[in-house]
Amino acid sequence: MTRTIALAALCSAIASAQTIEVKLYHPAFRVTDMDAAKRLFSGLGFIISGSPTRSACRFPGSGGFEFSENHDLSEGLINADLEIVSADEAARALRAAGLRIVGPTPGSRQLSTGATLKWFTLRFEDKLDSRPVYMVQGLNLVELLGNPDSLPNSVSSLSALLVAVNDLDKAAAGYVNIGTLSTREVAFPEFGAIAKEIVLARGSIFLLRATDPSGPTAQRLKTRGEGILGVRLAVTDLDQTRKLIGEKNISKDKQTVLVSPENAAGAWLEFQRP
Repeated sequence: MTRTIALAALCSAIASAQTIEVKLYHPAFRVTDMDAAKRLFSGLGFIISGSPTRSACRFPGSGGFEFSENHDLSEGLINADLEIVSADEAARALRAAGLRIVGPTPGSRQLSTGATLKWFTLRFEDKLDSRPVYMVQGLNLVELLGNPDSLPNSVSSLSALLVAVNDLDKAAAGYVNIGTLSTREVAFPEFGAIAKEIVLARGSIFLLRATDPSGPTAQRLKTRGEGILGVRLAVTDLDQTRKLIGEKNISKDKQTVLVSPENAAGAWLEFQRP
């Protein structure tokens, strides 16, 4: 079977598969120094709060970042939570589709306010570096933490997760039932890559394959393998974002503000108008 026929078959299978409703939610950073990470992201216009080893920031519209400290491992985005309405229903639907699912697994954490945060998590039994996601039903997150009215950098929400992969077709097959595969490929010249888009109920996941051997995607794959390269953030005022980011903006595109990993705890941050 030729590659073209195989791709057509894959697209048909993904398009016809029943999907559960998942929304892009919380990418998780691993940092080596929490205080330094807080200063870094505060300088980029985010509002960070939490404990000395675990912190977070939330966006006005939806989603946010989570940070955990580990002195012994490299910095960067390690995984991302996808929001689901019901962990029980999602687990049943995914298992009915023939997928091996672990959970729902309950979790809880006491906040500095004394309140207890509760959630249920689903994960795929077969772990793939090209699919670094978990599915989470947060029972009382917004109720306890709320969302800020605005951020200094004008970020409103998380709009996309950027994942570096070796094989686009193989990676896309891992997202059957949790998103819809777009049939078009998207160029990411700033990352030296082309991508396939997995469209979620809220936000997207772009799977990036390197086209430039010296570009950021190729370098990520060479040094760390498949995984999250960065995120795309929706902003309400790009001029405000550009002014606040200042010299850390390396984008050559006037429609984008781009911050490189050395200024964002190991991940690329791309700011755009929706």
